[in-house]
Amino acid sequence: MNDTILYIDDDESNLLVLKATCAGELNVITASSGAEGLEVLAEREVAVLLVDQRMPGMTGVEVFEVAQEKYPDSVRILITAYTDLTEAIAAINRGHIRRYLRKPWEPEELKAALKEAVEIFQTRKKIADLETRLLETERTYALGVVAAGVAHELRNPLAAMSMNLELARMRLDAMNRSLAGGESVDPSHLVSLANALEKLEGAADNAKKIAEGLELSNRRRDLELTADLSEILDLTLKFMRAALLKRARLQVDTDPVPVVQGSPQELGQVLINLLVNAMQAVPDRAASDNLVGVRLAPASELGWVELQVYDNGEGIPEEVLGRVFDPFFTTKSQGGTGLGLAIADRFVWLPGRIALAVVSAGMMGIGILNLATSPIA
Repeated sequence: MNDTILYIDDDESNLLVLKATCAGELNVITASSGAEGLEVLAEREVAVLLVDQRMPGMTGVEVFEVAQEKYPDSVRILITAYTDLTEAIAAINRGHIRRYLRKPWEPEELKAALKEAVEIFQTRKKIADLETRLLETERTYALGVVAAGVAHELRNPLAAMSMNLELARMRLDAMNRSLAGGESVDPSHLVSLANALEKLEGAADNAKKIAEGLELSNRRRDLELTADLSEILDLTLKFMRAALLKRARLQVDTDPVPVVQGSPQELGQVLINLLVNAMQAVPDRAASDNLVGVRLAPASELGWVELQVYDNGEGIPEEVLGRVFDPFFTTKSQGGTGLGLAIADRFVWLPGRIALAVVSAGMMGIGILNLATSPIA
């Protein structure tokens, strides 16, 4: 784990003394100016940033302000003369530094402070790793819920898992608060949480697999279901027309189509999700300037029906089109769960297919749903 300390000071003798003091115990690299130090930071993250305040060209606080943007987890310690204390305290209050040490510094005191700072940095990284793992476990759990629906077989396991995830989240939040308040975190608590999280990861993954198996079983049992897309479209637009017209002009083109393979309820949800996606894609401007449209017609391929939902919003960047059906992926800065299109994709039975595309000006985004009119072996 990263234990590098970057010491920036324009006094060469101070650099040499610190390296000698920490030799064999701490991993120290040095720079003789703020600019040189920032060049080092452009290439790598360090655990601790130890900087002298009074340097030509750039002060220690100014170095911290730049470094904090790129490496917020690095622990920042300022070395300052007595006359600089006001600025040092102001920097602490702004959150730029964890602590300051006054000149002339005592080697052993400074070495102890650096060891503590390295431990704090490594604890922050361990907590960040646990945070990532917990988030992924929460997402896997959510996928299990989505796949299972109201499956009785998973209600109790998922409920227990939800409670344990909440407890893990509370413990992790408490550790973050302790670090933010300048308190230490007991390493045994980190190990305990990591072990508990490992068990939760396995349980969440198993629940998701069971849920997907139940879903597949239900699909096989209900393969004889058919749906009238014209009727589903009519009912959905009656339900959503008022909300749609607040955001955009509505254009609907339909041709007679045969019934298709699928669950009417699930295909209705697919259509709702596509329409909501189109509504959210158009800009915040006068509704008369926006367009959301639906086109239903026999597909060019015999035995298929095609439903298109389109809008004249900005579209989705081509580089992320392949991820739009991934659970929890969203291009929205706020308010998007990232589950709408993932659920739509899950509800389209094979060999049916759903896709998004970006087309030429005027209709920048289009959702395309293709459904078979009869079972295909």
